[in-house]
Amino acid sequence: MDQTPAPQPPLPASVGVLVIGAGLAGLCAAIEAARAGASVLVLDAAPPARLGGNARHGRNIRVASDIETPFQRDSYPAEEFERDLLRVGAGDPDLARVLAEGSRDLADWLLAQGVRLEPWAAGNLPYSRRTVFLRGGGQALTNALLSRARRLGVEIRAGIAVDRLPPEAFDPAHDGPLTVTVGTHRITTQALVLASGGLGANRDWLAKTHGPRADHIANRGTPEQLGGLLLQALAEGAQAAGLPGDGHVVAVDPRAPFHDAGIVSRVDGMQHGIVVGADGRRFADEGAIRGPERHSVWARQLLSRPDPRAWILLGADAAKTLPPMACPPLSADTPEALAGLCGIDPGGLAETLNRPPDPPRTGEIMPLVVPLHAIPMIPGIGFTRYGLVVDAFARVRLNDAVAPRLFAAGTNMCGAILGQGYLSGAGLTIAAVFGRIAGRAAARLAPKVRSLSQPLPSRPVVIDPVPDPFAEAKRALNLCNSCGFCTGLCAVFPAAQGRPDLTRGDLRHLAHLCHDCRSCLHDCQYAAPHAFGINLPATLADVRRAEYREPLRPAQALFALCCVLPPLLLLTLQPLERVFASHTGPGAFYALIPHPVMAGATGAVMGLAALGLALRLALFWRAGRGPVPVDAPALRAGIVDALTLRNLADCEDRAGPAGRLRRIAHHLLAGGFGLTFLATVAGFVLHKLGQPAPYPLLSAPVILGTSGGVAMLAGLALMSLRPDPLKTPAMARSDRFLRGQLALLAGTGLALLALRDTPAMGLLLALHLGAVAGAVLGLPFSKLSHGGWRLISLIRAAAEARARQRDRARLDRARSKTASGPDRAGGER
Repeated sequence: MDQTPAPQPPLPASVGVLVIGAGLAGLCAAIEAARAGASVLVLDAAPPARLGGNARHGRNIRVASDIETPFQRDSYPAEEFERDLLRVGAGDPDLARVLAEGSRDLADWLLAQGVRLEPWAAGNLPYSRRTVFLRGGGQALTNALLSRARRLGVEIRAGIAVDRLPPEAFDPAHDGPLTVTVGTHRITTQALVLASGGLGANRDWLAKTHGPRADHIANRGTPEQLGGLLLQALAEGAQAAGLPGDGHVVAVDPRAPFHDAGIVSRVDGMQHGIVVGADGRRFADEGAIRGPERHSVWARQLLSRPDPRAWILLGADAAKTLPPMACPPLSADTPEALAGLCGIDPGGLAETLNRPPDPPRTGEIMPLVVPLHAIPMIPGIGFTRYGLVVDAFARVRLNDAVAPRLFAAGTNMCGAILGQGYLSGAGLTIAAVFGRIAGRAAARLAPKVRSLSQPLPSRPVVIDPVPDPFAEAKRALNLCNSCGFCTGLCAVFPAAQGRPDLTRGDLRHLAHLCHDCRSCLHDCQYAAPHAFGINLPATLADVRRAEYREPLRPAQALFALCCVLPPLLLLTLQPLERVFASHTGPGAFYALIPHPVMAGATGAVMGLAALGLALRLALFWRAGRGPVPVDAPALRAGIVDALTLRNLADCEDRAGPAGRLRRIAHHLLAGGFGLTFLATVAGFVLHKLGQPAPYPLLSAPVILGTSGGVAMLAGLALMSLRPDPLKTPAMARSDRFLRGQLALLAGTGLALLALRDTPAMGLLLALHLGAVAGAVLGLPFSKLSHGGWRLISLIRAAAEARARQRDRARLDRARSKTASGPDRAGGER
């Protein structure tokens, strides 16, 4: 697939508002400025796939709310939000108040821009009265805001870095436009919004502030957050907030990608074992912190050491308690072998294991029995807090004034509010609230214009074939379980989180639960070109193909043989003048193919296929049996989900909701298939009543069969209206073969109806019966049977969803007995 980017038009010579950075802050600023009537240009150094910056790795946003909403439990007054900010940070109290008040309508504003929030009633979320959760995570947020900005006429250019800010932007007396130079091109703007992030990827800067330790500090965010413009602003006289080198850090696995790995690089398990440095010695109490804050507490411990590397050592039992993680633990049968595998000093490790804990350890430790396991960890920086001071209008503060046309929002000014502290979800809140403030204030300086929207660029997706679909599915779903951002998209993700072992039976169940709608692919920050290269829909489709026992050639050969053999036998066993004669009236079909032959062959083919399919479905049910029993309501819910295709009702792509075309096409295909089956049943009944085929045009078999054939062809036509560049070649071949089967079934049936009184009736009858026989014989081992597999998966998923809702209701009842429950959504995301 050609992924060469299309040539871009030249940059404009002038614009009302220029926004540098297409992260959450920049996009919010651009949207608000465009809504106020300004012409807006957004420049970002990242390629198109990384637009959105570090917001792509976010999941929940802290917002104030005086009442419970479908997306936020209980209440979280703005006054409490403000107190929380002052409690954890040393920032400006006035800005903390602006942030808390500005977050009151943030959830509604995001919804109005097309961002989807996940309702807590679905039972997939931890209890939280302080945050709302993004449906699909931060990549879905980015997709929605990019689409909204383009519809408003915002021009967004990826892969364009701005090296310097105009010096006149720092002159408090300058009251004219600013001129920004991009390469050899000059852009005049009335206002400039700096939203290009912090310094997390600037290795030189980290080396100045952290020394040699910087080599072992991973950058969890995008590699474009180099902070060159931020450092220039500080050098030009902008006031500084925070401490150089300071940022929010968590403990991560150094084996994950060094840049842009996000949440899945985080490690865990320190509370169940011991932690040693490269010298093999403990340096902190592993049991002291067991809550969600342990990830950042341990990262700060690592960052305070000359050598920030460390390893979590676990016994065999403790390793079984680990949550899903991107990289599996290292394992060995002896401490010496494990030390050699990790690069730990064996003498120091032996001394640590053979003497009482020093420092003393809080709580019990799970026994360090063999095989021993080790998880390497280093500090990983999510965002830096060193940056600019702004006023309540997001204008950059200078030493003795403000920059009248220079605004800042997002990470580059978060230190002015957070100081050296951290609140879960507050980083995204700062970006969104001050991005909106900056956009509105900047638009007041720009003339009102009207601009045209841009088409949404496609996202490059790698569709290379997978040699072992089950191994790739386990890798991908393990990363999905580590991330957890997509729980609200469909039934696959909650079901996967309830199956952390991801056995082969689990993978089969999850593969058939997937409806291949692609929402998760468009919302995934780890999709290609990211190093993890996640393409879960294609991976699960490969698992389904393996389930159907494709490759296609045997199925194609069988189908072709069945289509060709009946006409050949007819031509061989019947005189040609009889075959090509016109046969009309009741029993005309049986004049060419005797009824016992037709009925016997049909019964044998259908019975054999039904037996094979029932056996395979029974084995599938046993292999993927869920953790909860199926009751009558779950059975009913699963059947309703299958019949209504509910899982295709709420899908989206990068531009927003995907529409109903695919769902309607599936309804037409399934409904048409069902109608043709009913036509067969009606014909059987009429034959038993002494009325042989063919039947009159207004009879039940003809009406049902004609309606079914037309519906199937209409469904196939609708599917072909929307090309799908994201399918793998193997998936495309499977779909073409299935559609060809269905088209031949419907087409030959309709042709037989139209020409049954002509000499072509004999061959058309044999061809139609052969096509039916070929499709039915291949049913247990082809995609045509996917309705049965999916029905079982949906019934099981409905039972598990009911169990989760019951558990959530019990927790809510227990929480209601207390005056105020804790916020379990806290901690690092």
